[in-house]
Amino acid sequence: MSADSSDSESDVDFINVEFDFQAPVETDYQALKRLFQQLYYTHSPDLDLGVLADWVIARGAQGVGTVIKADDAEEVRDPYAVISAVDLYAGNSEPAAEFVQDYLVKQLSRVPAGRPLQQLLEQATAESPLLYVIHERMINMPVPIMPPLLRFIVEETENARAGEKKPTHAIFFSRAFSADALEEDADDEPTGLAGARKRKAAGEHAHPDDAAAAALGRPVARKQSKGGAAPVGDNYGSFRPEDEFVMEVASHGFTFRFPPPRDAAEGYEPPLFGRILAVPYARLPQLISRIEAEWPAPAAPQ
Repeated sequence: MSADSSDSESDVDFINVEFDFQAPVETDYQALKRLFQQLYYTHSPDLDLGVLADWVIARGAQGVGTVIKADDAEEVRDPYAVISAVDLYAGNSEPAAEFVQDYLVKQLSRVPAGRPLQQLLEQATAESPLLYVIHERMINMPVPIMPPLLRFIVEETENARAGEKKPTHAIFFSRAFSADALEEDADDEPTGLAGARKRKAAGEHAHPDDAAAAALGRPVARKQSKGGAAPVGDNYGSFRPEDEFVMEVASHGFTFRFPPPRDAAEGYEPPLFGRILAVPYARLPQLISRIEAEWPAPAAPQ
């Protein structure tokens, strides 16, 4: 870039990166653990996240699961995103299934509001399992990666079932944040997720782009999502913008607060939350199409 263009450098919000969709491999182990540390936040120190990383790598060798890396022929890159899946049902002795089942039940059993989703977990069987979608990505990854990732994992898990019955539900786990943690000037029109939440309380359902912008500290565009409020919602901001659409098709949902970081007393740390959503499996095509319509893949260069 020339010196004459230096004044405009600060205005650049993004760079072009070519992504490579690959199967997870053993060298991804540490990077996968770091992604899962981000996902499970302050619960991470008490969890054996290597169990999940091992599962993702093992399933990758069997043709199930995807990681996304920067396309670089000269250097091995760490994954920026991962998707895989594990069946949940009573008696599944796979370490990853036990890990997820135990974690979810522990959170859901804390308060009565988690009971409906806990019952869904407890009623799952080998013939009618739940599909837990293992997914995390760097926060600035573009949302258009999600439709192909979701399509891949649905196709790959169904191919691996070899004619067995499909799951009854897909379970999604992600993080959320509180709009109340964002300070607003009482004399100004609210912005960020605080503004989005205020508009949602007034019947204006926050558009997913509001969540995406606020999570990255950017102004929101005050868009309004079509179709009104989601039947399963918690009024929290989403680190994953597509969560707004997941909530629209979810049959069950539960949100819990993560404990604060151990060093939170040394400075302000806004509260973060874990969000568990159950989507009827038959609605996954609708969900994928909805996300793709909102965030289509960029056109290939001519």
